[in-house]
Amino acid sequence: MEEKKLSLPEIHAELICQLQDIVAICDRHGIEYNLMCGTLLGAVRHKGFIPWDDDVDLLMTRAEFEKFRAVYPKECDRQFELTYLDTWTPRVMNRDPQKAAAFTDFFILDAVPAAGMKRKLWFLGLHTLQGMMKKNVDYSRFSLKNKILIGGTHVLGLPFSMKTKAKWYEKLSACVRSSDDLCMSNGAFELMMHIWHPEQFARKIKLPFEGIDCLVPARWDEVLTILYGKDYMTPPPESERVAKHLDI
Repeated sequence: MEEKKLSLPEIHAELICQLQDIVAICDRHGIEYNLMCGTLLGAVRHKGFIPWDDDVDLLMTRAEFEKFRAVYPKECDRQFELTYLDTWTPRVMNRDPQKAAAFTDFFILDAVPAAGMKRKLWFLGLHTLQGMMKKNVDYSRFSLKNKILIGGTHVLGLPFSMKTKAKWYEKLSACVRSSDDLCMSNGAFELMMHIWHPEQFARKIKLPFEGIDCLVPARWDEVLTILYGKDYMTPPPESERVAKHLDI
């Protein structure tokens, strides 16, 4: 029998449960996070989910994520788990496979090497590892050049387990000890390339997201402008209002 796919309202309901659990534990332990990407935009523009969004995006520095990783598995609701199984991005998901379509992604701010060849090689290494870890790629979305690059790195990664590649990815991501230049080292290709600075996320305020008081950067307007442009408050054309991860 074919498994029933979750509807978007069902995904939103599941994500709210995940976010409540995560925020409660972060508040309990003083772990700093903030809403990011589409979730931050949703908090500002909709006071909750962008109606067609299908995941939650959170941002933590490497140090804060290490604190979270140490306590969350011990204190989370037993229906949830922090997993790294299918991606280089840590996710909170439901242990029930039927609810696995709903997940919370954790983007991690890591220090970036100084500008120049070291920085270029560092990004190249992360991009290569992402290609090695990709599964079920829809090649129709890419140019011929990128199809060759993604296909080549995929083949390069076949001899190695996902666990091994994930360890390599985390080691490379965290190898720079300090820098005023930061990036979301586990973001997708374009998202990773944004260079951020500590002061952009240093001060946080709370905004409601689906009735949950969540931390956001006090400089949220600056962050959203960098991510989406000055007109981020204007929704995209209806043809672009589609869920990223679902075929619904």
